[in-house]
Amino acid sequence: MRTFFYGNWFIGLCAVALGIEAALQQGVPLNGLWYHVGIFVACVAFYNHAYRGHLHGLGQDDRTRWYARNGRRQRTVQFILIGVACAGACIGWAVFRDRPLLMDAHRLALLLVFPLTGAAYYGVGGAALRNVGWLKPFVLGFVWAGVVTVYPVVVHAVLQGTALPDAGLTARLFVKNMMFVALLAVLFDIKDHAGDHRNELRTFVVRRGLRTTLFRIVLPLTVAGVLIFLAYGAANGFSTPKLLLNTVPFAAMMLVIYALRKRRSILYYLVVVDGLMLLKAVCGSVAMRWF
Repeated sequence: MRTFFYGNWFIGLCAVALGIEAALQQGVPLNGLWYHVGIFVACVAFYNHAYRGHLHGLGQDDRTRWYARNGRRQRTVQFILIGVACAGACIGWAVFRDRPLLMDAHRLALLLVFPLTGAAYYGVGGAALRNVGWLKPFVLGFVWAGVVTVYPVVVHAVLQGTALPDAGLTARLFVKNMMFVALLAVLFDIKDHAGDHRNELRTFVVRRGLRTTLFRIVLPLTVAGVLIFLAYGAANGFSTPKLLLNTVPFAAMMLVIYALRKRRSILYYLVVVDGLMLLKAVCGSVAMRWF
């Protein structure tokens, strides 16, 4: 079980599930197995990259110690993931090489801005967006929202030669997904509070403390998200089951906020906090497919 969660395989599954949810919500056909495998591989490699410095020696928590014990295997896994990603890109170019030539500057910009922001998140040396404590959750939310919300529709439009769907709908879903992931990232910073404090990384929990972060920042924003969605759903004639299903992840987040008053293990964050993304994807997909 630790390999599945510590090795970031679960987070890759969450990315694929959220992308499927967003495609259904925007009325766009899924891009196929090759696309979702690519998203999965890229997501796992992205998060594994954060632990490249923990492949030697002992870390501060069980996860970094796991990386240290499995350093050789993780280097091999990362090498394979990058190889698969590169091979997939080459095969995709060979199969669809005539279609990207028809891509306009707008679509190209949408495809490039999110990986470039992800690269800037890690940066080079100390020049990295992740070192700006208050900004870090929103950068992650921005990249996640782009990959799971914008990519499905842009890739489909490019490969099929069709127009992009309603920009207003995409923008609303983008903001919703960005804020959802950003709030989860704020919660994730709680587990690193001691280390961030020593390193003078001014995250929300370092600056404001645990209870203020939970009950005066994350909880009010979660409640606001629910109310905005309910108002939007009611105005657009969403059925009651559809409204209820889409509020389940927010209700679950409120329970997690309450639970994080107490110290939790790293596995709790990886299973429960990250699991809120999978819960959101499942609830949203079911709501779109059957209600």
